[in-house]
Amino acid sequence: MKTFTYYLASIFALCILHACSDEESPSPQPPPSKGQEEVQTIVKVLKESKPQVSQFVEILEKTNVADLQESQLTVFAVKNANAASRTEKLDTASIKNHIIKGRYTKNELTEGSTLTSISNETLYVTREEDNIQINGIQIEGEAIPAGNSYVYVVPEAFPMLDGPIVSLHETTILVLLPTGEPLEGVTIEAQEGNGTVLGPFTTDENGAAIISHQNDTLTYVISKEDYSNLSDGFLIEGADANGNLIFTDLNGDGVINVNDKVNSEPYRYYLNYRNLAENSVTKICYMTKTEEVSVADIQNKWNEELGIYLTQVKNLEYSLLYDTYFDYNMVEYTSSPFWELAYQTLENGKKYLDQVTSLNTSEGWAASWDMTVDYGMIQNQLLGYYGKIMPNDNEASQDWLLYYLTDLISSSTEKRQLATRALLGKTYLISGYYQEALQQCQYILDSNAFSLDPEATNLSDSQEVLWGGYKDNFGNPGGSYIHPVLLREVYLMAAIAYSLIGNEMQATEIKNQLKEAFSLNGTDWAEYIQLLQGTGGAYPYYRLLNIPIEQTGFSSPTNYYLPIPAEILNNNPDMTQNPGY
Repeated sequence: MKTFTYYLASIFALCILHACSDEESPSPQPPPSKGQEEVQTIVKVLKESKPQVSQFVEILEKTNVADLQESQLTVFAVKNANAASRTEKLDTASIKNHIIKGRYTKNELTEGSTLTSISNETLYVTREEDNIQINGIQIEGEAIPAGNSYVYVVPEAFPMLDGPIVSLHETTILVLLPTGEPLEGVTIEAQEGNGTVLGPFTTDENGAAIISHQNDTLTYVISKEDYSNLSDGFLIEGADANGNLIFTDLNGDGVINVNDKVNSEPYRYYLNYRNLAENSVTKICYMTKTEEVSVADIQNKWNEELGIYLTQVKNLEYSLLYDTYFDYNMVEYTSSPFWELAYQTLENGKKYLDQVTSLNTSEGWAASWDMTVDYGMIQNQLLGYYGKIMPNDNEASQDWLLYYLTDLISSSTEKRQLATRALLGKTYLISGYYQEALQQCQYILDSNAFSLDPEATNLSDSQEVLWGGYKDNFGNPGGSYIHPVLLREVYLMAAIAYSLIGNEMQATEIKNQLKEAFSLNGTDWAEYIQLLQGTGGAYPYYRLLNIPIEQTGFSSPTNYYLPIPAEILNNNPDMTQNPGY
């Protein structure tokens, strides 16, 4: 009996030992399939070289391809852009629609051919020259080798289609020189109205590129190095018999003027087939070779525009204060064109500023600082005439300009800094910050960098000029040159600020310095303000000192400000009309 019991125990022990041995030595895992090895290689290559498809790679790593036996694949990796809109489409199941059986070069992706994904979905190839689409989605760039496979980048996930795409429209973009010769090598970047990216396309030796598209609407931009479809902001439409450029009447009013300038670059062309009877059209665009522009060229153009503006400021000042034929009852007709000119000048100033800074030279940066002072000067004048500037109103406008000028002071050389301090002092004075205005004025006077000169307005350059030097070609009284910022105004601002804070003794002392320098006889404030005639800056001082303006129809306090044009009020709900208009 003992022998039998011993025998059973031995058998039980052997069973236990065998079970333990099985646990410690599990069955070996099968080796990865050929397709799995390819996918692993593709993941590695994309991680190292294409961070823009990282979200696609994360999903690909989680995808089960253990049964995939294909040793050559073509993968279309989706970019991260707009990934949130693809969350329902792109997962471990739908990503298999982007893995194609077989390796395809770009030359093998021919028009009308089909591809089969590892999920056995059929994908359709459409092609125009080097522009290849899979199920309507454009391939970007060249093939990326990865093991035995190729990878292409696409901007979005593929939609699944029941059949090949048949283009509804065929648009031919023809790019010509203004003289009519075709322009080869122009890049055309197009989008359908639903946002689908098409292209880029390139014009051939005939200047043509053909775009097939499904959507009724098409937008596109054209570009070629050293060429532009714009000239001074106008869209080119050809050339006349004398070789002069013809421009597009963008607003259709029959007149080519500043209102026809393109608001932003690059210009985007627009085509809508809903308005057309045919399904195929040819659109002609014109480009001309751009000339190399120097800092001096840009400065000359800007100075020319600024000179025109400052002449109009001087004319406006003359009308408001000195012209015996002027009637304040008609002031709206004077105010509206001036407002339009001022803001158009500011808009053009931004364009020239972008041009000089884009050159990225020391001369360009120096010119840009001069332009920023000009910009602040125009804003300061507008605040003086209207009490507000775009796009805000009242205090918001003043605070913005104060910040702009204060920031500019810290970035300027001495001449620019002192001119900017004068503008800042005037902005403080207009805004009711008298002590701050005094601080800026006193800084300038203590610098001794300038001196009073009775002949300053008849000289192109004078020791009294903080900022200016523009010739007046219209001949209104006030001198032959326009100097928007003169030392005499700094003295005047200081005297007025002292007077407004109740320090008449100090105000009188400064007035006496002006009286001696300019041989003045009286003591009335109006006589001192007239020292600024021709600078365009005298008008707001009448308001500050509540001095009536001896002109027909003048009404206090209404006419101490100019009226905001009605069109501006209609288009800008945050702007309010000045009281009394």
